[in-house]
Amino acid sequence: MVPQGMDIGTARSGTLSRATKLFYGLGEAGEGVKTAALEIFLFFYYVQVVGLSGTLTGIALFIALLVDGITDPWVGGWSDRTRTRFGRRHPFLYAAPVPLAAALLGLFMPPTMWSQIGLFVWLTGFAIAARVAMTLYFIPHMALGAELSHDFHERVSIGGYRVFFGYIGRIIALGLAFSVFFVASNAYPNGQLNPAAYPIFALTCGGLVILFVITSALGTQRLAMRLPDVPAAEGLARQPSFAGTITNAAISPSFRALFIALLIMYTYNGVQGALALHMNTYYWLLTPTQIQFVFYATLLGYLIGIPVARPLANRIDKKAAYMWGIAGSCISGSTPTILSLLGLFPSADNPATFPLLVLSGFLVGSIGTIPVVLAAAMLADVADEYEDRHEGRFEGLFFGANAFCRKASLGLGGAAAGIVIDLIRFPVKAEPGTVPDEALIRLAITYGPVMLLVLLAGLAMMIPYDLSRTRHADILKRIEARRAGSGG
Repeated sequence: MVPQGMDIGTARSGTLSRATKLFYGLGEAGEGVKTAALEIFLFFYYVQVVGLSGTLTGIALFIALLVDGITDPWVGGWSDRTRTRFGRRHPFLYAAPVPLAAALLGLFMPPTMWSQIGLFVWLTGFAIAARVAMTLYFIPHMALGAELSHDFHERVSIGGYRVFFGYIGRIIALGLAFSVFFVASNAYPNGQLNPAAYPIFALTCGGLVILFVITSALGTQRLAMRLPDVPAAEGLARQPSFAGTITNAAISPSFRALFIALLIMYTYNGVQGALALHMNTYYWLLTPTQIQFVFYATLLGYLIGIPVARPLANRIDKKAAYMWGIAGSCISGSTPTILSLLGLFPSADNPATFPLLVLSGFLVGSIGTIPVVLAAAMLADVADEYEDRHEGRFEGLFFGANAFCRKASLGLGGAAAGIVIDLIRFPVKAEPGTVPDEALIRLAITYGPVMLLVLLAGLAMMIPYDLSRTRHADILKRIEARRAGSGG
């Protein structure tokens, strides 16, 4: 809990204190731990360790993410309309972490000797439980960040704290995975193939999620209770239905552009995230320790790049910074694979390969952090545009829509990755160096050039987005004038 007397900042209109942003951002560390467990290890675990087919694994993860994504706007709208003495968002923040921890443990403790269909049902059920439990926290948490300030630039700073702690959570989870749980042994020289390591890894991740989320909720509780109740009760009765709100939002060119661009970008991330361990383990023949450092390089790049996002957005505006960041990050990540396919990159056994992959990972993170930080701020600006046009505050709904496209497209990416693994007949429980060359080449083609083309096509969808700094300032003036006139 924030100590009495501590400056917690000025909500909504002005600059927040560093303590407030630290407590708020800390909650994202729980999301980071969950993300590392589910998006880096889960696909690899079920395909290579448990032995579930790639197609069934991908379909299970797609179903879970689709169900989760469908609930995101609903949870966001629910939290928008919630009124309690703890605030609109905090009841959700307190309710979510324990069920999430239990679901993580179930995911990495599947029954032995079950059939493929039985394992598929188990994975689907617990993946749905984990995703929905995280939604109950993540969507209200994101919406709370949009409520804390209306300042165009302060929102970027809030997003920076959130993203910073998100990657801290991933670093912690990856460090525990590769340095503690998946270390090499006589029985398993490649530690991530050890089935006994995964349950205790999941249990530890669940405990960290509970710690980070509850601490963040307690630390922001007093400020949340002081936020103005917007819209007022009488205004709330005039708000359109849930379907009507979605329809109104879809009319906005900015919302449509950002939504479609995010949908395609997350599909790209879904395929690459699901196949990353396969690429590093089998195509590049990296050891577990080397894989850890490649991931660390990316996360370090994200952390270093966070301070760049705000001044860059101030200099060239959010839209341009967002588009350049996505393009630069994805080109940096795909270059080693594309050059390797063309015979212009060192081979897997060349001593230069590992440091070049580390450099590529660092560039992916340091450039890619810019759109990651800016996306939340841009969605908050879209919520302001909605209020200007339709006189209602629906931050939760907009962040729920964002989470829906993220999860649905990540699910599509995971399903596509699973189908690819089966189509190229990638061997199950294979030792590095034993996979046929033709399977490795097809894997690399999917991972590199194919997905890069998909990403660049999606980036073109951002062109209609038109919420510039100047237009957003005009929107805020109208909103404040309307509130002043109505006494709100």
